[in-house]
Amino acid sequence: MSALTKRAIQESFKKLLSTQPLDKITVKNITDDCGVNRNTFYYHYSDIYQLLEEIFLAEAQKSVDEMVIGQSWEEGLKSGLCFVKENKKLVYHVYNSLHRETIERYLYSVSLDFANKFIDKASKQLELNVSDEDKKFIASFYKYAIVGIVLDWLEGGMKSEPDDLIAKMSALLSGTLKTALENASKK
Repeated sequence: MSALTKRAIQESFKKLLSTQPLDKITVKNITDDCGVNRNTFYYHYSDIYQLLEEIFLAEAQKSVDEMVIGQSWEEGLKSGLCFVKENKKLVYHVYNSLHRETIERYLYSVSLDFANKFIDKASKQLELNVSDEDKKFIASFYKYAIVGIVLDWLEGGMKSEPDDLIAKMSALLSGTLKTALENASKK
């Protein structure tokens, strides 16, 4: 029953976020919409921001869990960008509020997980001996590059499709991971 209640609270919150800014949503709005009392809400969440964080972290984890062995970084990133595009109003209501860092943490989390997995995979395929410290640094570099581009995409109104954005990133980054790993293995 507890998981069902949490899911109802989350769905009501997402529904409300699709129609109004985060700063205008109250706990009362959420509890009225899903039919639970305030105590039930506070049993599960300390405030709206903890609820928001849980939703985005769950989406980030889902994107990472859905990665298939052999999937390219482009396919992995596409699932995260599709979530953002499919939930455009929700994302902008959060992004344009005082809690834009929640969106940024979501993007950094997803990007870092993808980067770590693909760097590990690439170094094994290329049979390169790259230290964990260097892998971590390379993953961090790609995380910031990808998130920077995605944040620009958000700022620009998500006008291009995720496939188009990923194609541009792929053309730019093509071969750079291999070179970075080869250079790191020569140390």
